[in-house]
Amino acid sequence: MKQTIISLGLLFSVQVAVAQPLERVIPELVGIDSRRLQYADEAILQAIADKEIPGAVLAVVHKDKMAYLKAYGNKQVYPKTVAMDVNTVFDMASVSKSMSTAIAVMQLVERGKIRLRDRVSLYIPAFADNIRIVDLLTHTSGLPPYAPVDSLQKVYGAPNRDGLIGYIATCRRDFQPTTGFQYSCLNFITLQRIVEIVSGQSLRDYVKANLFDVLGMTHTDYQPAGETLKRVAPTEKQKDGSVLHGVVHDPLARIMNGGISGNAGVFSDANDLAILSAALLNNGEYRGNRILSPLSVAAMRTVPREVSAFGRALGWDVFSDYASNSGDLLGKNTYGHTGYTGTSIVIDPDHEVAVILLTNRVHPEDVSSVVRLRSLVANAVAASLECPPARLYFPHYYKRVEQFRNEPPITSNDIVFLGNSLTEGGKWDKHFPKENIVNRGISGDEAMGIYDRLYQILPAKPKKIFLQTGANDVSHNLSVDSIVGLITCVVDKIRQESPETKLILQGSLPINESFGRYKALTGKTETFPLLNARLKAMAESRGIEFVNLFPLFADPNTYVLNRELTTDGLHLNSKGYDIWVKQITTLVKD
Repeated sequence: MKQTIISLGLLFSVQVAVAQPLERVIPELVGIDSRRLQYADEAILQAIADKEIPGAVLAVVHKDKMAYLKAYGNKQVYPKTVAMDVNTVFDMASVSKSMSTAIAVMQLVERGKIRLRDRVSLYIPAFADNIRIVDLLTHTSGLPPYAPVDSLQKVYGAPNRDGLIGYIATCRRDFQPTTGFQYSCLNFITLQRIVEIVSGQSLRDYVKANLFDVLGMTHTDYQPAGETLKRVAPTEKQKDGSVLHGVVHDPLARIMNGGISGNAGVFSDANDLAILSAALLNNGEYRGNRILSPLSVAAMRTVPREVSAFGRALGWDVFSDYASNSGDLLGKNTYGHTGYTGTSIVIDPDHEVAVILLTNRVHPEDVSSVVRLRSLVANAVAASLECPPARLYFPHYYKRVEQFRNEPPITSNDIVFLGNSLTEGGKWDKHFPKENIVNRGISGDEAMGIYDRLYQILPAKPKKIFLQTGANDVSHNLSVDSIVGLITCVVDKIRQESPETKLILQGSLPINESFGRYKALTGKTETFPLLNARLKAMAESRGIEFVNLFPLFADPNTYVLNRELTTDGLHLNSKGYDIWVKQITTLVKD
């Protein structure tokens, strides 16, 4: 039996070489509304502000893509503060039950080594009762929730895995198997022993060879070391002033089981958990690397008929009282698991999405709860699904929006330069080093693209906004009336949602068609002065500042962009930007 498992491990080791992390995609490109995801951001940030958690990482997986990945707050606040990042490794606590022990059990079922209906006594004779493997997986065995660590340590010494399993085998049962539900760490410590007996390997070695390495989960392990250890977020402060770092928080796992335990002990990060989630969403396979068969995955998320009232599946939670992390909106077949340290995974096979929320809520002290936060985040993610945007833009647009999302938030003291490539290409912060300048230009953007991303700007009520757009709308063959109408929508939204912000509307610049670079602007030279005249009238009617840039850049007595000020007939060189900066300096600084 041991040789069989080792051979399978060798087979999987070949597959490891081709395992790859999930592809990052923009939420909108997979039908997820990133604007709605900001409600998840807000819930997490509020929990940080309320000191419920020091920080968090949120990942949203859609099929085999990473649709959202973001870090918040700090991974450590004692004895020093260290910022959270998306590669932070967390003590997964009881999520270990699902992502390690339960999958190992199901693999052995697939390989004909054990049956779910087997009595535990077949493998551990000291279990002189009728508890079965399936009872352990569904928490319907009747075993107590936990064990008295201090007493066990006094009797057996620590670590003492044999002493612990001996205690579990003979301790008082709280009810007959399948007659009740009681969440118990002892169930999964028992399953650990069965996996180790059958496979001839430690649980750590087994899941590394048959699960983590197969999927390429490079920063997932018990007892992390090396680079993985460096990434670990610490957990609880100890009596001597130290913090647990890379050492499992759970006392039974840490003290009695030496850090490798069926109930807790796995450390992992959002990227690796996303790979595991993608594999489960894809019926047990990720990019050619299979960990379970489709029928096994289906069985793991299905509550057995004889214990259907209790809501627990084979190592996962479907609808028990512990399943609040699924929220209120995800599908009826959603399943997941939570960890005491503040971790959780939720997988909705109906909508092909997984929500991974990782916090270290027990750092530096175990005084808060994330039960409600998990639901809030799951609801926000669920509400963002299947919400394709009214308008779709080009990849660079979404990359920049994602970049803006990960930058420090805009404040009420900031001056925002908002527009298209002409704005993006300007080094405004270098020209105005004493001001709080934020560049929110996106090459290729148009009026409605700006409108659709104002949600990232207006809630902060910035001090000023310098808006400049129109060239790309002209290239789309829109009429001047249409373009002015679209820009008016942007202007009105800014004034309505952030009336304290001083808005400066800047006119369109001329173009030079002789470069032959932008075919979509052929024949449009005379459109720009007409557009500016209309924009100026609109600005005056609304009482906002209008800066007419056009005559500063046109050759005398023409509507043509001066060749000495441009790189390609549309975009400016440094000399051109110097002219622009000089024109608006007073408006920026006053």
